Amino acid sequence: NITCADILHGDPSLHSNSSIYTRIRQYLNTAYTPWVSIRKYFDWGQNCTEFKRIRGYVTEPLSEEEGKFPIAFTILAHVDIEQIERLLRAIYHPQNQYCIHVDAKSSVYTIQAIRAIAACFDNVFVATKLEHVIYAGFSRLQADINCMRDHLMFSTEWKYLINTAAMAFPLKTNAELVQILKIYNGANDIEGMHRRVLNARIKLEWIVVDQDIKQTGRKNPDPPHDLKIVRGSAYGVFSRPFVEYMMVEQKAVDLLEWSKRTFSPDEHYWATLHHTMRNPHLHPPGGYEGDPDTKPWLAVYANWEPYKPTSNTTCYGHERNSMCVFGVGDLPALIKRKELFCNKFVIKFEPTALECMEAWIRQK
Repeated sequence: NITCADILHGDPSLHSNSSIYTRIRQYLNTAYTPWVSIRKYFDWGQNCTEFKRIRGYVTEPLSEEEGKFPIAFTILAHVDIEQIERLLRAIYHPQNQYCIHVDAKSSVYTIQAIRAIAACFDNVFVATKLEHVIYAGFSRLQADINCMRDHLMFSTEWKYLINTAAMAFPLKTNAELVQILKIYNGANDIEGMHRRVLNARIKLEWIVVDQDIKQTGRKNPDPPHDLKIVRGSAYGVFSRPFVEYMMVEQKAVDLLEWSKRTFSPDEHYWATLHHTMRNPHLHPPGGYEGDPDTKPWLAVYANWEPYKPTSNTTCYGHERNSMCVFGVGDLPALIKRKELFCNKFVIKFEPTALECMEAWIRQK
């Protein structure tokens, strides 16, 4: 007899040390089954009106302010059609537009199911070019670039672009996003760390071998145009002029080409172009001239290396790729975060955590 309100507001009986919490977690870890088969998405593609009704999609702008401030979203997806669709529903509004990049390695059924969902909406589309995404490889960055190009071709109306992983979830409503982005007033929100650049990632050559990224032992040439590399996140908030700048500015084009033989270029490409303290000869729209390491960054929250002895955070879920996969015990802290999104959830692990986040954002 536990409700989402109990979980979200930290009922003491749900504390991680209590026996009831342990029993709930044991139940959640064994109780998950997909709420609908992948075949159902194909069926819904034949009856979009019913699909939107059953899933409760927003069908018109919820306010005049939101209607006049469209946002572009990129969703980078790989597996689990149900979680992808749940994220789309959580952020969907008819005035916005959505590009879904599906890893080309995904099953043909997953790709077809996502295409069936997208076909139900005028403002949702699958990227025109799908990449075989290799973890930490250039293909991950190229996937984002592909969607950015598609967004620019699709519409001239959107003001900002936000890219997100399919395992992320919003912490702000669309109305709140609009209010925040209006305050940004053309500024981008891109993480930067110029004092913590990992030289092995950029000074040495990395290539894809047998679906994995490997170091060749050869040195990379210096970055073009005397650019100084700034490290950051793969995710950010990008103004439309900044996206246009990245597509046509020769320095940006050359940096993208040079990045093909680096490790995890998605974690330095945006940051290098945006933070001009290190690169004053760049003049990106919405760029930041101050110290990257001291600038707050609000695009997305992730709990990195939560079980390190030096960590001052708690993870009630489990660690995967050095990141906390959130469980129900993490929700009371998450809903108080100031960031726009949080990453990550895995629906097969404590699905109630994601379900309660859905209920919370929808109620807001």
